[in-house]
Amino acid sequence: MPAPKGIVLSDLDWVDRVAQQYRMDNLDLAAGSIVLERIESAGGRCFCYPDGSWLIGLSLPRFQRCGRSGMESILAHELLHAWLWSRHRYTGHGPVFLRHASVRGIPRWCPPTHDGRGQNSRQLLLFDI
Repeated sequence: MPAPKGIVLSDLDWVDRVAQQYRMDNLDLAAGSIVLERIESAGGRCFCYPDGSWLIGLSLPRFQRCGRSGMESILAHELLHAWLWSRHRYTGHGPVFLRHASVRGIPRWCPPTHDGRGQNSRQLLLFDI
């Protein structure tokens, strides 16, 4: 999977607020970056590199439809990947990820409006159990 390319998100205050809200203490924001990319297949994705750095790609089309409040759970999900990587070199959606997501209240599902089709549309899965 190629690394995200797009507009670098410069509002690190929002990113830091989400990291703090979901109790990802000491997440080194300088070790990573967030890019708004033109993907529709996922709300976001996180790339973890051997040197401890990380790169998050968020869907620009979904960001444009939903705004920051609508993308917050997706950002929290991807930041958890970055946090687990930077602290424990853990990747994936296995039991460690699920436990940390549950403890922090990171939702398993996106709200239905994230896919742009309205309230009655099928919810998008953030991660599988």
